[in-house]
Amino acid sequence: MAPALPPTPAHPVADHRTTVIASIRGKLRRKLDDRVVVEAAGVGYEVFVPPVTQQELVHVKAADGDAADEVALEIHYHATQNQPKPVLIGFTSELDREFFEKLITVKDVGPMVAARSLAAPVGEIAAAIARQDEAYLRRLPGIGPQKAKNIVAQLQAKVAKFALAKSAAASPEPAVVVAPDEEALRGMVFDILVKQLGYRPSEAAPIIGAALARRPGVTTPEELLDEIYRGGRKG
Repeated sequence: MAPALPPTPAHPVADHRTTVIASIRGKLRRKLDDRVVVEAAGVGYEVFVPPVTQQELVHVKAADGDAADEVALEIHYHATQNQPKPVLIGFTSELDREFFEKLITVKDVGPMVAARSLAAPVGEIAAAIARQDEAYLRRLPGIGPQKAKNIVAQLQAKVAKFALAKSAAASPEPAVVVAPDEEALRGMVFDILVKQLGYRPSEAAPIIGAALARRPGVTTPEELLDEIYRGGRKG
């Protein structure tokens, strides 16, 4: 189990604000239904792993002794006054953890609900949020109609970075670091909206034009997508 600081007169409950486990690297000792045990420096840490993390660990071997594979997990450490026993939630990438930490800012989406809902790649979930696809979100474990509405309402303008990660994974070639001209920028964002985020071409062109009119100085797809989602919803 995850260790916690012992109570003290000044801190009757372990202070999760200062006692935070941000990452763990060690031998994979156990694979359970929804969690793993990782041994680091002689301590076995029980870590809850969302479905997306479980998929990444499918081929990683758990065993005693030197037969075990080594894993490195980014950790979200959750403990509150009402739930003083720490829960460690593990991810294989910083990007996945960052997306999870945005998801738990949504009304009525707690850490365990958010973790269990990550049953698809983060880029796909982010793309669904960006295009306001509540039907897709409702298919995720634990996400009902109201939670899907809340997620879209609160995160639609904040997920461009994660949706772009889906596009980058499909095209891993290193990008040339130059500022595109306006027509090239339009084309890049048009492709992202249509091919990655599910917009119709007839929708994508006018919203790109409107965003450029509001903010003509943008030079990157990320900036333009941010302006698109700040400026208005698809419709």
